[in-house]
Amino acid sequence: MRLIHGDCLVEMDKLIQEGVKVDAIITSPPYNKAGYEGFIRKRHKDDNWKRRNIDYDDESSNDFMEESKYQEWQIEVLNKCWELLKDDGSIFYNHKVRVAQHKASHPIEWLLKTKLNFRQQIIWDRKSSPAISPIRYIPSTELVFWLTKTATQPRFERKDDTLHKGEVWTIQPSKNENHPATFPSELVENIVYNLPEDSLILDCFMGIGTTGVVCKKLNRDFIGIELVKDYFDYSKKRIENIENNSSTLEKFI
Repeated sequence: MRLIHGDCLVEMDKLIQEGVKVDAIITSPPYNKAGYEGFIRKRHKDDNWKRRNIDYDDESSNDFMEESKYQEWQIEVLNKCWELLKDDGSIFYNHKVRVAQHKASHPIEWLLKTKLNFRQQIIWDRKSSPAISPIRYIPSTELVFWLTKTATQPRFERKDDTLHKGEVWTIQPSKNENHPATFPSELVENIVYNLPEDSLILDCFMGIGTTGVVCKKLNRDFIGIELVKDYFDYSKKRIENIENNSSTLEKFI
């Protein structure tokens, strides 16, 4: 296991220069809610947003960007991921449809501008959501985009005992006081379980280390990158405390 504290673009460049190639990337970037939906946050500052604590603690988390810059940044990040992937590698990219000023923005708007091949869209049915406004149906889903480096069969085989076999995964969102928007381990497990046991998996927005925890439990090698120091420190401790059949974590940067 290799955990890296730093900016994902800078650190992925270093990995590329080292010649690192990964089998899969499982990640969920900041959704740029402050940049895209800032007017909603102001309007409801004493309501659902505040009660749900949907705020990152540090503006360095890149949740405060002009939307056009955010999308350019995501394209750049995903193209770096393309460089790090093996030819038969996969990316599982968790994001959502966001709405601001009566217009919905779908992640496919920037995904199709990357070098990656769009393989499949998975719907994460959260079964719950903050009811921000009565002027539309309550959003209760997020998306997981399966992207591959090439339009060929990646290293993946769905096992018979996989918990979620279809394209809709009903999973309750997780809660952790150390992070406002972490994805549940069950979502990650449903991906990692179907990847080969010798896989090296990267999470370039590691957060509090959920992907790393699952990889350690399931004996997959892992690289995690996180910018916010508090999240990095917590993820380090969290992963160290997970037991598996391998030795303790070998390297921290």
